[in-house]
Amino acid sequence: MGRVEILHDGVARGVQGRTQRALLSLLVLRLRAWTPASLIVEALWPGEWSERVATRMHVQIHRLRKQLGNGILLSSPNGYRLDLSQHSVDAWRFEHSARTALGDDMPDHDLETLRCLEAAADQWGGEPFPDVDLPGTADWQSELRDLHTRIRERCAEFHLEFGEGDAALKLLTRLTHEHPENEHAQVLRVSALQQTGQETELPGAFDEVHRSLEELGVDPSPDLLHTQRTLVHNREEEIRSDLAVIDPAGDLTPGTEDEADPTMRGSVLRRELAYILMAKGRHSEALSLLERLEALHSGLGHENLCAILLRDMVAVMALTGDLRRALRLLGEASRLDQRTTGTDATLHIIRALVLTHMSRLRRAEDALAAAGEPSGPKARQVMWWRTRSQIDRRTGRHHDAVTGALTAWNMAREDAVEADVGPILLDIACSMRDVGDAECFDWYRTVLRFAHEDMRFPLAASAHASMAKAQLLWGRPKTAIVHSRAGLELARWSGCWLFAGKAAARLAEAEEQMGDTSSALRHRQEAQSFYRRIDFPTPSPVHSGPGDGTGLRAKQAAQDGSQRTHSPDRMRS
Repeated sequence: MGRVEILHDGVARGVQGRTQRALLSLLVLRLRAWTPASLIVEALWPGEWSERVATRMHVQIHRLRKQLGNGILLSSPNGYRLDLSQHSVDAWRFEHSARTALGDDMPDHDLETLRCLEAAADQWGGEPFPDVDLPGTADWQSELRDLHTRIRERCAEFHLEFGEGDAALKLLTRLTHEHPENEHAQVLRVSALQQTGQETELPGAFDEVHRSLEELGVDPSPDLLHTQRTLVHNREEEIRSDLAVIDPAGDLTPGTEDEADPTMRGSVLRRELAYILMAKGRHSEALSLLERLEALHSGLGHENLCAILLRDMVAVMALTGDLRRALRLLGEASRLDQRTTGTDATLHIIRALVLTHMSRLRRAEDALAAAGEPSGPKARQVMWWRTRSQIDRRTGRHHDAVTGALTAWNMAREDAVEADVGPILLDIACSMRDVGDAECFDWYRTVLRFAHEDMRFPLAASAHASMAKAQLLWGRPKTAIVHSRAGLELARWSGCWLFAGKAAARLAEAEEQMGDTSSALRHRQEAQSFYRRIDFPTPSPVHSGPGDGTGLRAKQAAQDGSQRTHSPDRMRS
């Protein structure tokens, strides 16, 4: 690989001459198998069999045997072969390492798998069999190149999953430069640009991809086009442009609460903008926008819309972890709602969800009971099943929690249902994690991909912190550290102090398991400071179980039989 050469005690000696390189390559291709003299002659001098050519072959064999040293190139009536193990040849070593790292038995979402992939990539020595043209070498060259590409793609996928966008971008930039036709790598590079906050580079990146494919005469794949539409589309800028035209100063006074009323256009757009800002972690901007809208509609006597806006503000506070203030706003919204024909059941469900996150499970049950059975609009039913799942999960009814989360997911996938699927995906992952089902890691990966593609930084922070807990439960503290750090960074950046506290706590637990007590103490204190900032109870640590999940299931079976419902953290995502 890179250069045909022989190493003696670490000292490289180049193999001189095309014929010598071809002969050595042929014997390597047929390692430990006897190669007849006729086959060697046909490979090196096609169609030239004669006594003179046979003599030339013997000369080449003698020269190569001298370079290899005694006892390496063996001869017999059956022909010639090398007495070497496969690990003596760099191409064989790379192929073995690559196939092992890419094997189905390697665990997904695990830091050790990434290290195995990186170790395989490091064994790549360059172009296989350079300047050698033999029957059989072309196929092996193609296989090795394909393995090298797949190894680097997989490494990039792991880096993206672990929130290491810079490492992924560096790897993918080189890969896409070498292979511009590799659309999967191009899609991954776009995701890396987005994850590292380089959205302004996306249009140029897509133009570059399209030019490369056009030069090769290849049409963009549906996946690439979908990614382009998803990542380049910037709804925030569209809304701000529309507002600059229809209501630049926010002075347009709505005539009614009806969203179809043209005078409501500015309010509708500002509320949508608040949700986009919230998803991007810009909570103070979102909250300020909603507060101004609530004040406007309160002055106009639009009580039903005020209740809805207060509910929106609760959603922002739930992300920052300010749950006590969220409850107070819900109370105010409920009082408004009692005087209207609005969303009483929805407010009860939201109250139940907030109380669940505060571990006030009995009150959460009462609030959900007050909402009644799941009925009405499909979006409300989805929210009801989400809440039911979370209450079940935190009270130890794990299988019921999985059923509830999957019910919400199936309903959200129906046509014309306006539901936020990101948190539902996370609910499924957490429920499966707590029931001991390793399929949870596939769901976590889906959540992270969804969150990064839609620039949902709070959701990504929560997913990383939650996945760190799963890695701890499966006995993989090294991988838990990677996810904890990614979650902590995203949570700090987006001001999600509850998620920051959880990520820091998971990081401390993982470091304790790795024996780094000083760093663990620092991160545990950091977690407590985040929890105090939002007046949130400090969770208990996670205890890891065996990698096969049997210890986890045994522990949860014991919890299922318990009547206690106030375990501080065992069911939190």
